[in-house]
This record gives sequence, C-alpha cells and structure tokens, in this order.
Amino acid sequence: MAPKCALIVDDSRTARQVLGNVLSANRLRVETAASAEAALEYLRHSRPDVIFMDHNMPGMDGLQAVQAIKSNPATATIPIMMYTSQEGELYVGQARALGAVGVLPKQIKPVEVTDVLRSLHLIDADASGLAAATAPGESMPPPGKDFGAEINSRDWSDLNRWLQEMFEHHGAEIRTDVEATVARVLREQTQVRASEESTPAPSAARARSPWTTLLVGALTMLAGVFFWLHLETQRKWQAAVDQNVGLMASLSARRSVATTAAADTARQLSRARDEFTSRYAELIAALEWGVNQSATYPAGGEPFGDQRLEVVKGLLERLAEAGFTGTVRLDSHVGDFCYAALPAGEPPVLADDAEPAERCERIGLSAEEARRASARESVAFANFIGARLGDPAIRIEIVPHGNAMPAVPYPAGPQGLSAGEWNAYARQNNRVTVTLLPDGAGG
Repeated sequence: MAPKCALIVDDSRTARQVLGNVLSANRLRVETAASAEAALEYLRHSRPDVIFMDHNMPGMDGLQAVQAIKSNPATATIPIMMYTSQEGELYVGQARALGAVGVLPKQIKPVEVTDVLRSLHLIDADASGLAAATAPGESMPPPGKDFGAEINSRDWSDLNRWLQEMFEHHGAEIRTDVEATVARVLREQTQVRASEESTPAPSAARARSPWTTLLVGALTMLAGVFFWLHLETQRKWQAAVDQNVGLMASLSARRSVATTAAADTARQLSRARDEFTSRYAELIAALEWGVNQSATYPAGGEPFGDQRLEVVKGLLERLAEAGFTGTVRLDSHVGDFCYAALPAGEPPVLADDAEPAERCERIGLSAEEARRASARESVAFANFIGARLGDPAIRIEIVPHGNAMPAVPYPAGPQGLSAGEWNAYARQNNRVTVTLLPDGAGG
C-alpha cells in the first residue's frame, strides 16, 4: 500500500525539515512548500492526505491559506492542522472556524504529531512514531555555510529544541535497551538457578554461575560506554549549535551595519539629487527672467529680427552648458498703436505724441494684420531656425498671437489721452516673451 502523503507549508527551512523527519519516521511521504502561494500551486495538481500549515508567513498567512483551500471544492476535504506560536482561545477558534481540524504549538513534540496522525487515521493505532525528528538512516546535516545562512533566530530555537528532544530520545532508547538486556540476562540466570536446584550435578551449575556474572558485568560496561558516547555526541552537537549561533549573531550585526550605511548613502544621494534639482530649476528660472527683460521691440518692427536672433543664440548657448533638454517657446505679440495715417502699401505712421489720441486715424491693426505682423522674421532669423529643426535636445517653438493677448490692459477709450500716452501702453504690449519648458516638467 502506498504511503500517505503530508504537505508541510512553512517559510522556515529548519521547521520544514524537523517536522518532515517526524512525519517520515511515521512512514508518511513528505512534500513541502515555502509559502502559502506555493502550497496553493501544489494543490492544483496534487492531493495530500493531510496539510500542516504554519501561521506567520510572508505574503498570504496560514489562516488566509486555510480559507482558500476550504473554499475550493477540490481541496475542501483535506484535513489541515495549524501549528503556530500563537496562543489563546481566540486564535484556536478562528482557525477552527475557517476549517482547520486543530492547532499544534510551534514547540511541537513528535508524540503530539503521532497522536494527530492516529486521530486522522493516517497511521495504525498501534504504530509508534519516533520521538525524535530523524528517520532511520538519516541525520541532520552539520551546520555549515549553506545551511546556517538561511536560519534565523526562530529557526535556531526550533533547531536547539529539536536537538534536545533527539538526545532525550536516544538516551531513553539506550536505557530501554540496557534494561531489557539486563532483564533478559536475569531471567536466564533465574532459569539456570532453577535448573541447578533440580539437577544432581551441582558442580556444573557452579561452573556456569561465574560466566553469567561476567556477562552481566560486560553488558553493564557496554551500557556505560553507550551512555558516554551519547553524552559526548550531545556535547559536540551543542558546541556546534552554539558556534553557529555566534556566527549568525555576528553576521546579523554586520548586515545591520551594512544596512545602516546603505540607508545613510541613500539619504545623502536623495539630498544631493534634491539640491541639484532645486539649483537647476533656479538656473532655468533665472535665464528665463533675464532674457525677458528685453522682450519689447519697436513699433512696426520685426519681432524676430536680427537683434532677437542674437538674444536667442546667447540663451541657447547657456542652456546647452547647463545640460538643458526641452522646448524654448517664443510667444510674439503686437501692440495696438495710435496711427496718424495708413498709406496703401506703406508701413503705418504713428501719430505725433502731442496729438490727442481721439484724433488718431486708426488705433491698432485688424486681427489678421496683427497676426501677420507678430510672425515677421528676418532672413537671418529664419535661416537659423531652419538649421536647428533637426536638434532633438533643444527645440524652438514660435507662437504668433497678434494683438489678442495684451500684457498691459489699455484704457477704456482714447478720450482725454494724447497719442503718446496711448502708445506707451501699446509699446509694452509689443513684445516677444520666452518660456523654457524642460523635458519631463510639463508644459
């Protein structure tokens, strides 16, 4: 008959091994999962006869896993035994309410596991599981570099407890074997004496009695040797455990120092990055403010003429030195000037400053005329922009607005103002403003 299968779900490697050895000693086939998620994946294609579920695990904990297993009709009938360091009736009641058949303490004893397996009819009622967590022919691998690296403080306490139980079990076995051997020898001696009393050859009986006494002494000496070997093995194991606990403590201290140093470095890098970002933003804002101090241009002039070209070239040089990538947007505007006359085919003529503004032949251009005027470029400026169209780092965008967006509001009407006073407002609105839009900073 194929052996029953038990699935152990625990994030602790040591805990899985200890409980697995106990179950193997009870002739169960053992499967393991290091997380609740791994256990659910295992149950998609396999069906164990019992599940031993740890409570505290990263990600999905044991109670959530129990609820998921019991909610699935394909796995709902599998008995689940929780084992945890949690105490109290509240936790036990919660585990049972979700479908667990019982709760074992994390300081689990082999005899308790055997009782559980008997109650679930997974082993015969007269079967006896070993009190230690190792199966015949198996032994706990000696603590080493690979084994100790994965053991945390909780694992070491479990390991130490497992070792103590193993030594107690071995000691009990040795005592039981010695007592049984001595009892058997005594029974044989009693039978020999009875035979001596009934036989007429007392000399033969007296010859056998010293040999019996010698055998008892030899067996007693052998029991003492076994007991000494047991104590010596326990001492060496305990020394190895203590040594590895010390090494783990040293490693934890070094890891703590390394973690603290890494956190300090991360904070320093974060502060340096924030400081650089702040200074970079201040530099971009200062360049934008400086170039906009010469935003206006003469009435009737070109918003993108040779003078504007020199300003843009100087700005682009400084942006390249600062490592700027993004868009330089040029917004051009035309002021609504007071014109004395508008000769056909000729540039408009501004009214004399002393002339009353209400006598102006015309104030401002039409929307279409103003848009064309705000887009005028010199040949040199147009050639410069055309040569930079393929530059992916710093892009130039020209947006002509005409007279639709005055920066300085005009008076309600020209009444009571001279042409010069009116045109002072128009000159402030005759401008080209620069906006710097770094990549990744929005527009």
